[in-house]
Amino acid sequence: MQADAMRVAVIGRSGRGDWGHAIDELWQDLEVARVVAAADENAAGRAAAAERHSLAAEASFRDWREMLASVKPEIVAICPRHLDCHAEMAITAAEAGAKGIFMEKPFVRTPAEADAVIAACVKAGTKLSLAFVNRHAASYLTARDLIESGRIGQVLEIRARGKEDQRGGGEDLHVLGSHLLDLMVDLGGEPTWCQATVTAGGRLVTKADASEGPEGLGLIAGDSIAAMFGLADGPIGFFASSRNAGLKQPAFGLTVAGSKGAMHIRPDWVPQVWLREAPLWRTDKDYPWKPIGPEGIESEQPQNVDRAAARAVWGRRAALDLVDAILTDREPETGMYTGRTVVEMTAAIYASTLAGERITWPMVDRANPLA
Repeated sequence: MQADAMRVAVIGRSGRGDWGHAIDELWQDLEVARVVAAADENAAGRAAAAERHSLAAEASFRDWREMLASVKPEIVAICPRHLDCHAEMAITAAEAGAKGIFMEKPFVRTPAEADAVIAACVKAGTKLSLAFVNRHAASYLTARDLIESGRIGQVLEIRARGKEDQRGGGEDLHVLGSHLLDLMVDLGGEPTWCQATVTAGGRLVTKADASEGPEGLGLIAGDSIAAMFGLADGPIGFFASSRNAGLKQPAFGLTVAGSKGAMHIRPDWVPQVWLREAPLWRTDKDYPWKPIGPEGIESEQPQNVDRAAARAVWGRRAALDLVDAILTDREPETGMYTGRTVVEMTAAIYASTLAGERITWPMVDRANPLA
């Protein structure tokens, strides 16, 4: 470990979002950073975190605010999955002088909260990165290069489906859909408009259908969503999710349809990306789906891959990207502006449904449309 390694403080909430996808553990074994303190309001969770990171008693805190004030870390890792705490924690970390913030996804609940977090980070000069770790996978980066080089021709459509289990609809949109919307924007450009339909039991939702979602999501609604986005680089983006419509192996993923071929991206899986070297509508002969690895197109699917270990590698790359962004004064690859765009897209889906019309950017109303 480098002598000048950045000091990291990690925040969890056992029983209320826990430690996310082991966000605190991404900082272990990195030369450029070291965990120096942990906070968890739950005694058992706090003790487990202290043991994981070999922390002394004085470096283990019940109150995360007290930890920030006492330790004054350079990086704060906001780990809970539940996002009702995300905005408050990020704003307080920036005001406490943190140079960087690493946050579990989803980002925050509303565009207004995103605006507040960004304003605090800009004022303090704080960099914020989100754990959209699939964007840091080597195979995804290789696939993106192939798309940009024209391997599948002109990108015409980007189609995303949620996991479509019992969470299908509103919860799926927020929790799993955030990954897909982030990838959609990365590949197709910023959204310019949204036209959407959200239904519950086959009828259009109204504000009366809204209820507090799990995991601190805020107000959500609907068991089926069909949304269309205009993307700045030209293609049309689609997102859909219907409750209990998925297979045993879920539909969760993103298909990029080009004029000469297609790619299918399965977040959190290995292989993560597949290439079809013909348009989706060519059915006159068999065109196989070929896996894409870090070095390019592979001849066969890798076997016995530890997906958790692979995902941890992607997460560490995201952590290292944040450190580099701090040192070079640039925006992280999956930063707060990226996060705000995803939150806006989620809000636009509901806003379009309630208004019965297309929603365009920039979005004026920054509240939850269901409120």
